[in-house]
Amino acid sequence: MYSARFFVATLAILAMCAAPVRAERPIVDLHRLDANFELFAGDTSVPWKPATVRLDTYSSAPVAFSIYPADPSEVLSAGSNSRSRPIATNGRRPVAWFTFAPPGGYQFQSNEVTLPLGAREGFFVVEARRGTVGEQVWINRSRIGILAKATPNSLLVYGTDLGTGMPASRMRVQFVVNRSFATLFTNGDGIAAWNRSGHPVFVLAQWGNSYAFLSLLPQPPLPSTIVGLRTDSAVVHAGGTIHVAGFARSRERGVLHSSRGSALVTIRGGARTIAQQRVALDEAGAVVASFAIPADTPAGDYAVLAQAGAGVGGTTIHVDGNAGGLFLDVGAACASACDYREDLPLRVHASRGAVAVQVSVVRSPHIDISDAPETSTWGTARWFETTVRTDDRGDATVLVPRPSDGLASTYGVHAEAQGATADTRVIVPTADAIVRVRLDGAEQSGATPIAFDVEAVSRDGRPLASAPVTVQLVHGTTVAQQTLTLDGAGRARGAFGSPQLGTNLVLATIDRGGTAKDAAQVQVDAQAPSAATDGRSGNVRITLDKSAYRADEAMTIRASAAGASGKALITFESATGTQAQVVPMQRAEAVGRLRALNGAGDLRVGAAVVRDGAIEWNTVAVALAAAGRPQLSRVALQRAEFAPGEATKIGLDGDSQRATVIVRISRIAPSGSAIFASAPALLSFGAATTQNSAAATPTWHPWVDSTGDHVQVIGFVRRSAPPIELLLPQADTESVAWSALRTTTAAAPITIPQTKGEYTVSVLAICDDGSVAAGSSTIVVR
Repeated sequence: MYSARFFVATLAILAMCAAPVRAERPIVDLHRLDANFELFAGDTSVPWKPATVRLDTYSSAPVAFSIYPADPSEVLSAGSNSRSRPIATNGRRPVAWFTFAPPGGYQFQSNEVTLPLGAREGFFVVEARRGTVGEQVWINRSRIGILAKATPNSLLVYGTDLGTGMPASRMRVQFVVNRSFATLFTNGDGIAAWNRSGHPVFVLAQWGNSYAFLSLLPQPPLPSTIVGLRTDSAVVHAGGTIHVAGFARSRERGVLHSSRGSALVTIRGGARTIAQQRVALDEAGAVVASFAIPADTPAGDYAVLAQAGAGVGGTTIHVDGNAGGLFLDVGAACASACDYREDLPLRVHASRGAVAVQVSVVRSPHIDISDAPETSTWGTARWFETTVRTDDRGDATVLVPRPSDGLASTYGVHAEAQGATADTRVIVPTADAIVRVRLDGAEQSGATPIAFDVEAVSRDGRPLASAPVTVQLVHGTTVAQQTLTLDGAGRARGAFGSPQLGTNLVLATIDRGGTAKDAAQVQVDAQAPSAATDGRSGNVRITLDKSAYRADEAMTIRASAAGASGKALITFESATGTQAQVVPMQRAEAVGRLRALNGAGDLRVGAAVVRDGAIEWNTVAVALAAAGRPQLSRVALQRAEFAPGEATKIGLDGDSQRATVIVRISRIAPSGSAIFASAPALLSFGAATTQNSAAATPTWHPWVDSTGDHVQVIGFVRRSAPPIELLLPQADTESVAWSALRTTTAAAPITIPQTKGEYTVSVLAICDDGSVAAGSSTIVVR
């Protein structure tokens, strides 16, 4: 009997032990992670919306919250990189307290915690406690916001009511400068201007119980001399010749003028100098020189530097090396423009026959409008690799497979054999236009709109002013779409709100002689940090009454933003100061009138409005035809087709003026240091800095310790290897003509090449009045 009972009990125990473990069985919370939590708060909060903080936890233990009123001076520290300070809560009476129990148990959880502040205005400190561990964050419940426009010599602060959009007149504004406070009051337009010595590092505004503040960014001094350089090609073979042209500009009374004297031009590879010349500056402040690259120069990147007075400028070239008398050359074998619907033919040439040449191709599904970026862009990938043997004459042809994505292509080609190298770049557009879309960040949170800039030019580099561009946000089968109109510079800014989590693709399309497309990818994640942006909003649209102005000419500026109310701040900004006008919004549009004053550096028109409890602003560039200004011009030619060897004249549109004019005719479109069109932009330095205390895009600040027991923070580090960075080789432009003449910008004599085909003509005009102009065009020799 006893044995039977023992047997039954044993079977029961074995059955229990053999029972399967249930996957949904919760993990017991041992409260070992209670001390691991993090508290965050938004930088701005209006009193008519709920006040919230973000609490990240790893366990479900309750958290005790207390909210204390405080003075901003107790918590905030002046300086853009300074963290806030904790306050002592002993003897303070909280205005609210409650307990929050995070859901989710023993796991990471990000919680949005609503604070019971109602419609209170003021500055508060929120403390979260678990046992002996405490954290504090500040929260600013304010109905006012401030916008600061700063230059090295001035500071303008504009205050506005975030509810009505009206200026905050007679508002007290305190500046922290040289470790002391200075107090000003805004005028009737809500503006306080700082024009005294010393640059403030902090500004605090108070209007009733509401506060607004900014830690101001430091302003670099304006340069006294600007030096720019360009070359005839971004790639040169060892033993070959590189042509260099550039300019020097000196700042006098706020305007750039042609420099005098001489410039020391040097080509360096690390500590080694491979060539050097001192060149006299001509009447236009231009420097023109040619350098023979030694035949034994190793392959690699080299700096081309020029020093004139107190200014130094430079650019980079790539030298293709020779080895044992072997010389390589590689390029596109298309008769004219390469067809994106066909495989790309490459011609490979070696200085002797029967040589095995390794060819590798990197493809980017973009065509860069300005200088190529230093880092690889989305979609850049190793595209094709092969080894080809040249024939007895040293020639070979390689076919690179065409893509099927419908996007334009930039191919970076590298050839190598027995230590000799050759590099070039080939662009293959899909239309007569080139479009480029750039995102503010490759990763962002779901609460942040996807903001982007789009730019379009013709194939010869002219901005497509007023052209419509269709932009789509694609997420799986979901597509959002908007149409933007480009400004006079061929640019526009836009944004898509409420993006879906996961991978999103922004696709820009323009139709002109075919369909030109460009795409960029952004990863949207719930816990991703907000993308670092300059703060501009695509909701604010700015239009000017003219595409270009003369100095001191009146400008009519229209700013519109759906849902905006009250008044708008209209500004004309330069590196030396800011003009401002506050005008009423009527039917979500404001019209302002300012004067286009000449000055050194970047010139922009800006507008700021109030929408849904936030300040939103934007700026657009102003083209000014004046001394010392950059000019992006069109090439003036009699026609686009010429006979071989024909003599003609070339110039730039606009007023004719004396200049040193550099003309290059090349078989390949230039890249990098050979792009003339980007040279005038070197004069647009030192844009005014805009900071906003009440941005529509949420920004967050972290906790500070409020107890002696420091909070434990769990961090995760990815141990995988970093991704391989793919950089495109620069283009060997294969220049067939290079000239530098003292003439006018309207008519420079040139001779058309003898060989039939399609060529790129690039013009750089370094003018006597200090301005710099550039343009390019495509010609066909039949």
